[in-house]
Amino acid sequence: MQIAVTITLTFLYFGLSLAFGGVRPGGFIWWFFAPCIVMVCAGFIASGIMAILPVPWTNGRRYGPPPRRVHLSWRAAVRLPVYAPPLLIPWHMLSILRMHFDLDWVLYLLVTLALAILAIVAQRRRREILLLRSGEVTLALVDYREVDIEWADRITYHFMTARGITVSGRGLYAGYENGVVEGSSIPVFYDADNPRDHVVACASWFEAD
Repeated sequence: MQIAVTITLTFLYFGLSLAFGGVRPGGFIWWFFAPCIVMVCAGFIASGIMAILPVPWTNGRRYGPPPRRVHLSWRAAVRLPVYAPPLLIPWHMLSILRMHFDLDWVLYLLVTLALAILAIVAQRRRREILLLRSGEVTLALVDYREVDIEWADRITYHFMTARGITVSGRGLYAGYENGVVEGSSIPVFYDADNPRDHVVACASWFEAD
């Protein structure tokens, strides 16, 4: 369900951006402003939705033994499509330049770069899924919460493994404004053989059941 919502919102935001901001000869640069406006409006909508979503680990949830079922979180489902419209801006810029110059090599370069970025993102998300599905789980204590930029605020935390090893880390808490404060506890999933390989629940795109 979450994936369907993400895809639907992404196509909706893309469609609105293209409808109001396509490249038109001699026209105003709506190809730049339309995606930005759509992104800002979508951001407000996503913020409102995330503010009313319950925080999964505050209701006494207990995670079962591995393998656990892992799914995309509702916060990620409504947040990720917000970043889609600005991706049209470099595409529009390239389209305008191609009207006057032969820039096919630039297109190939951008496609290669985009594929490389997608591969890196996919690898990181695969790691998260594996940790949530098969990793050990314990509670991390939030030591400090810092405000950086919107949706990218960071926390520092520490947790103790089942073997008595204390591990410190830093992570994001995007979308969990009301559930992450100094002194609070957050689930963390870690590799039993390498506890430094871990993901704290508030920094993951996914949730485990």
